[in-house]
Amino acid sequence: MADKQTYVQAGKHSLPISNLEKILFPGSGITKAEVIEYYFQVAPYFLQHSKGRPLSVIRFPDGIEGERFFQKDIPKWAPEWIHTVKFGKESKKNYVVADDAATLVWLANLASLEIHQMHFRDPKLGIPDYIAYDLDPAPDTDFEEIRHLAAELADMLREYGYHPFLKTSGSRGLHIFTPVHPVYTTDQCFEAAKAIATAFIKSNQTATLNLRRESRKGRTLVDIYRNRNGQTIVAPYSLRALEGAPVSMPLHWEGLDTLSSSQEFDISSAIDHLKKEGDAWEGIFSYAVPLHTDKTATAASVQLPINRKNKTASQLKEYGRKRNFSETPEPLPDLKPGNDLSFVIHRHNASRLHYDLRLEEGGVLKSWALPKGLPERPGIKRLAIATEDHPIEYLNFQGDIPKEEYGGGRMWIFSRGMYEIFKRKKNGFYFRLHAPHHNAEYRMHLMKENQWLLERVDEPSGDWVLNPPSPMLAEQRKTVPVNGDYIYELKWDGIRALFCWDENGMKIYSRSGREITENFPELNIHQFHGYNGVFDAEIVCLDQEGKPDFRKVISRMHSRRRQKNAYAYVFDLIYLDGRQIHKEPLWKRRAWLKETLLKSDPHFRYSEDEEDGKAFFKAVKEQQLEGIIAKVRHSEYSPGKRSANWLKIKVRDTSEVFVIGYTKVDDKAIFGALHIAEWVDGSYIYRGKVGTGFTHKIMKEVRSQLHEVNEPEADNIENLPKSRPDDVWVKPEIMVEIRYASITGKGIFREPVYVGKNK
Repeated sequence: MADKQTYVQAGKHSLPISNLEKILFPGSGITKAEVIEYYFQVAPYFLQHSKGRPLSVIRFPDGIEGERFFQKDIPKWAPEWIHTVKFGKESKKNYVVADDAATLVWLANLASLEIHQMHFRDPKLGIPDYIAYDLDPAPDTDFEEIRHLAAELADMLREYGYHPFLKTSGSRGLHIFTPVHPVYTTDQCFEAAKAIATAFIKSNQTATLNLRRESRKGRTLVDIYRNRNGQTIVAPYSLRALEGAPVSMPLHWEGLDTLSSSQEFDISSAIDHLKKEGDAWEGIFSYAVPLHTDKTATAASVQLPINRKNKTASQLKEYGRKRNFSETPEPLPDLKPGNDLSFVIHRHNASRLHYDLRLEEGGVLKSWALPKGLPERPGIKRLAIATEDHPIEYLNFQGDIPKEEYGGGRMWIFSRGMYEIFKRKKNGFYFRLHAPHHNAEYRMHLMKENQWLLERVDEPSGDWVLNPPSPMLAEQRKTVPVNGDYIYELKWDGIRALFCWDENGMKIYSRSGREITENFPELNIHQFHGYNGVFDAEIVCLDQEGKPDFRKVISRMHSRRRQKNAYAYVFDLIYLDGRQIHKEPLWKRRAWLKETLLKSDPHFRYSEDEEDGKAFFKAVKEQQLEGIIAKVRHSEYSPGKRSANWLKIKVRDTSEVFVIGYTKVDDKAIFGALHIAEWVDGSYIYRGKVGTGFTHKIMKEVRSQLHEVNEPEADNIENLPKSRPDDVWVKPEIMVEIRYASITGKGIFREPVYVGKNK
């Protein structure tokens, strides 16, 4: 009897999947359905590193306790749409290449629990773009020793000029990858790895290069042999066929000290880890360098072997004709040796904002103007107008071009790194961009003359315009920090919100992720000096003196009636015109933010900053405002995390407290005030009553969720007063945030105000 099939949609492909209830990991009860779901969810991250690579898989049709198959050739009955490449001198095996999530789902349906990859991508078969070092310990080796060896090897690799990246093997050891320029043969890469590994084991007696287990004598193998022709290594984010379904997880080096095992991450924790921490290997291939054994690679040649083709002065004639180099700071039209691997994208605020894409080829930068910027996701096409070739030195240029000059205006480096063309067509080509915080695939199609269409072809790992992250949070301090490179902003007393906008309109999300667009129609606009983006802002309503009034904005939030105009004070920009920019330094994000708000509606206001934190806080205190935020000028934006890079110093303090009771009023649906207690060191401390800051709707909502008891349920509430006739006690289940002026000598909050209920 044929297996019952279910069809799932993955991208543009509908795939049959079967035997979803089959247990593949008996000890933990993990089913085939869970394996398929994992590979589908992890696909955007997996494909960043493995797309275009020949893959081998280890299949377990009957689970990890059954028979296993190591498979290189694609089955003859495989779907025609799956990308394959033939590689290998002897048999020319036909390898699967995972170009999309559908291929990963198809492999998972075959119970391909482990996916192993080669060190190169199609079409540069046999030309690796990284070197791998596999630290394979003896069975009884303590994991602390493996961590120590990984750190030591990484230090040595840095001394040789490489950028090491770490991942767990998912089994017992650790893997270190060093990206290299894809211009060398497998043999050249292996010899470079061998030279370093040989030097390493001379200074580390617990390591060896001996492949024979009986000859290792308890030492850890530094396995460089996976870099030989035709060899593979388990792919980043692949499962391993071990109980619990551990994952080969890329990590930041800071995480090495706390790593307890190579199997610390598994199928149940990996996706949550990725959503919280992001891809630790983001932009890995933008850190590629030449082999240290390549004597022809020099800094003068942009760190790469010289490419001498097509270098004639005529290539830059048009560039030179359009510019007066006694006036403009732009590079002279000099031809210099290059490598055909580098790219730069400029944000060009000239007579009209646009972007410039420049790809190095033949000793110059082939250039296109992008009037509406980069397409942020598949299905969006952007016009690209071919312009004159630019000199290679333009890779590093940014600054102010005089207004009277050609292209006059501010020019920023928006993205810079390495690129590769992986497919050529009659009227265009496909290419990948590798930058520290910008990795994407695009198609360039020639329409006529100098007009091209630019289209993104890969799914971004995080589309923040459609699915924004949680906002970054600040730590609280009592005093203003002055020993550091800080800027200081007003802490607005309003509703924290993320504003996500593109050509389809604006969506507004609260701190908890709830959409609140309809509550603020005057903020539902997208007339900005840019094409798409995500603002971090505070929505406020102002009183007659121009001060934020928290009660008014809360009233607006719940009434959906425009009783009082709201304003968005914007203080950060984390996504702009096709790419995440949260890892750019704060000063640059705010400079781009200020530019972006140039054309905006007056309801959007730039949150100004100050340099003198102490004087600013004094003024804020005198004006009886909420407080200030101190931010490290060069810091990144950390979505969803509370970070010391942002410090809030409040004029009034806040606290998260438990509701332990309320006072009765005639209307049984509401209350007069809430009794509150703070949880401190394992016990409750009574902090008094709060009766302000509520709307009628909030009162009804809170009252409906209170579960009454005869007496205070917690018998360890310190400072609790005697009950009065109008007091009603409840279970301490609901937490709320309270703002207060100070704490009295009796431990009661002075002037408490309700801020909100914790989600």
